[in-house]
Amino acid sequence: MQVAADAPAQLYAIAWYGLLAIAVFYAAVGIALRWRPKRSIRVTRYEPPEGISPAVAAFLVESGRCERSFAAALVSLAAKEYLRISQKGDTVTLEKVHDPDVQLPPEETAILSFLFPAGVDSYTFNATDSFRLLASYRDFRAAVHTIVTSGWMSTHVVIWLVGLCYSLIVLEPIVFAMHGIGHDMPWGSFIFAGLLILVGCTSFIAALRVWPGLLRKLSTILPGNRTPRLPLNMNDAIPFFLTGTAAFGFILLSVLTSTRLALLLAGALAMNVISWHLMNAPTSAGRRALAELNAFREFLSRTDSDRLNRQNQPGKTPRTLEIYSGYAVALGVERGWGEEFATTILDLIQAEEAYSPPINIPQPDNSPITLDLFDRKK
Repeated sequence: MQVAADAPAQLYAIAWYGLLAIAVFYAAVGIALRWRPKRSIRVTRYEPPEGISPAVAAFLVESGRCERSFAAALVSLAAKEYLRISQKGDTVTLEKVHDPDVQLPPEETAILSFLFPAGVDSYTFNATDSFRLLASYRDFRAAVHTIVTSGWMSTHVVIWLVGLCYSLIVLEPIVFAMHGIGHDMPWGSFIFAGLLILVGCTSFIAALRVWPGLLRKLSTILPGNRTPRLPLNMNDAIPFFLTGTAAFGFILLSVLTSTRLALLLAGALAMNVISWHLMNAPTSAGRRALAELNAFREFLSRTDSDRLNRQNQPGKTPRTLEIYSGYAVALGVERGWGEEFATTILDLIQAEEAYSPPINIPQPDNSPITLDLFDRKK
């Protein structure tokens, strides 16, 4: 198999400087989108912000991630007595108590309608059988994403696409300067190199998506940690498997082409994946909602945190849930059964996402692309 000759070192230096410029651009935009003047006066809220459901609250706090949002929505449905949750180890049973009505927010209605079609009142899932739950999650994710990006958060996908296109422009001279690629290199070698890039990139992106969940679990076993220890399971091996697959793909690519090209491609990929999440930033209304949620979280932490953690012990599903239990899970206040349940949902979803398409690029939102640095509205 023919190996392509490497590109000149000068082109690599230019490419790294180009990627550094894009990284600085992404960082500056991310900071600008989130920066707001510090306010010294903070008023405690005794109720959640109007129109903000537990699912929306978690979505905003997690900067666009939906796993905790989905768990908070299920707990909220149980607190409102639309369904009943029974958990024994990794096996969870959901029983429908009431049909959805106009009082439920759209994302919670989507969950009930999908999990319990006509004639079905009970659903049990675990790590090996959760197809309907994951399908419901995808339906829920679309619903809550539409709701939040309509006013509280913007994806700024146009800005991200500009950076992505510039990254490709930076890489293009190196690829075509390598003797053998696109010229004398056999089609078999060319296709094989393309497959290695595909395998390495998709595995690398998937690994970046699932490592945060494992690191969150590992943090609970560190000395001095006050939160309940979250048990490890077989799904926690997925980040290592994906990382190994990505490393294998990039190593083979470096053998076939160049180590410097493989490292450059990995750096560009990591930068664009991280920046994709960085571009999910709250709007002016979203920043106000986050400030109100932080004030409400302080109230829950002071008044209900210790009591909920004593009553809702891990491994034992509570008989009844309180009206704000969904918000306690969404805001990370409840560290007992609620956190254990959220972790169970997180494990199932991340295991499924490891093998799903890495990035779902939505259509650019209709909101203008603005860097609102001075939001002084009360």
